[in-house]
Amino acid sequence: MSYQSGAIPTFNTSQAGGLGAAEEAESGNNMWETRFGMRVDLLAAFAYLLGPISALLLLILETHNDYVRFHAYQAALLSTPLLLLRALAALLRFPAVLCTFSTLLVIAPSLYMVWRAYIDAARNGLVRFQIPFIGPLADRWVSEE
Repeated sequence: MSYQSGAIPTFNTSQAGGLGAAEEAESGNNMWETRFGMRVDLLAAFAYLLGPISALLLLILETHNDYVRFHAYQAALLSTPLLLLRALAALLRFPAVLCTFSTLLVIAPSLYMVWRAYIDAARNGLVRFQIPFIGPLADRWVSEE
């Protein structure tokens, strides 16, 4: 059974789970588990979809998985300043071209990070893609919890 259909992925092991699969399952300390039993890749990608709202929601609700929490912190640190800049552009009545550009400045990085969070979990074994300056800060906050 594949990870996409709900199974816990194993890397460089046989189809039966390989060396150590039984011990890992029994220990209960699995990096693929989330608090509500949802898929890690989907939760990490969801952190970026609604900007600071989804990031804050995941930071409050997801307490078990560091990969999801890392992406929630990173999503909050990425989208909040961009949304504040967009709101400032609207309040200062910037020309429509600049408002459109600032809207794209919010949407494009978020969609890219949705894709990266999903792909890194599904294909690369929970590799954390770190945005410069923001990623190391998010990583440090997760490790300090």
